[in-house]
Amino acid sequence: MYKLLIAEDESLERKALRIILQKKFDNVEIINDAKTGIEAIDLAYKYRPEIIIMDIKMPEKNGIEALESITQFLPYVKTIILTAYNDFDFAKRAIQLGVIDYILKPARPSELYQSMDKVMGLLPNINDNFVDVPSSSKSDPINEAINYIHKNFNNNISLESVSSHVYLNPQYFSRYFKSHTGVNFIDYVSQIRIQEAKKLLASTNKSISNISLSVGYIDPSYFSKVFIKYEGVAPHKYRWVVNHDRA
Repeated sequence: MYKLLIAEDESLERKALRIILQKKFDNVEIINDAKTGIEAIDLAYKYRPEIIIMDIKMPEKNGIEALESITQFLPYVKTIILTAYNDFDFAKRAIQLGVIDYILKPARPSELYQSMDKVMGLLPNINDNFVDVPSSSKSDPINEAINYIHKNFNNNISLESVSSHVYLNPQYFSRYFKSHTGVNFIDYVSQIRIQEAKKLLASTNKSISNISLSVGYIDPSYFSKVFIKYEGVAPHKYRWVVNHDRA
């Protein structure tokens, strides 16, 4: 059963949406109605819906402003925007926020059904990419993954171990990580390790082998290859240059 939140300030519109949706989608629970943008944020945080039908023109915060806040803690929520205004700027921002559809009011049942069918098609794909965990654990996988990497880069972490930590399918996590950080997982971890290695080379007398182990590389020769890839020089050469510059 998918949870759906209706955010619409007009009472008749809310009732009409309920009737239309309940007539066809028996796998959707309409959890509550929000009459303002602030209320939409509060209810979304409380109930964690998978779907939101959001009117743009609402008191306190408009639908776009509310959605900007909601996607901070529900990045996977699927939203259908309703509006009486064919406003290009609103539509553009809605697309940037990942809105699934943009329907002009009054919404015809056929249009709403098409949009909901599109949402339903996307939701099973997301569920297939998550393991069976509470929805609250899915709220911010990128920040959680990055924090985990920074705390554990000197251990034998892998794509599989990090994706498991944030409850995501490894293949999905790999694509998701690249799309949100701009670099792939291996490069991200390698860059963190090499930056730490540079600090150790410059500030300690540890051997290359010990530094390799300290930043998560068991094989010193592989560590040297990775170091050369990112810095253009071998670790011992980097240390010599840094120390020579200080002299």
